[in-house]
Amino acid sequence: MIRDRGSIKWVSMMLPEHVQQIRAWKHESEEELPNGLTEWELEELQQTIQFAYDQKLIVTLKTLVEHNLSHYTGIITDLRASARELSLETDTVIRRIPLDTIYKAQLESNYCD
Repeated sequence: MIRDRGSIKWVSMMLPEHVQQIRAWKHESEEELPNGLTEWELEELQQTIQFAYDQKLIVTLKTLVEHNLSHYTGIITDLRASARELSLETDTVIRRIPLDTIYKAQLESNYCD
């Protein structure tokens, strides 16, 4: 431990991998939570999801459930407006995602035939 002006320098005792993980964790935790979507944003979100479903494009969905942010990337295989959910086929599993939890949808540049 190095004492410098009364504060203890713990970073010098940590492995570089741990420092990188801590910085990544701080960056993730600083990601701003969405307050609520405006009517324009909801319309854009709906259009992006519908276009990705129609064209079978790879899309990244960002969801917010009880202050937990999640990112899912895959192809929308089923869109059920009556149940207010969609099915997203990722590399390993098919996930059912409620539409109310999605706050951002972004098309990926890769196409799937």
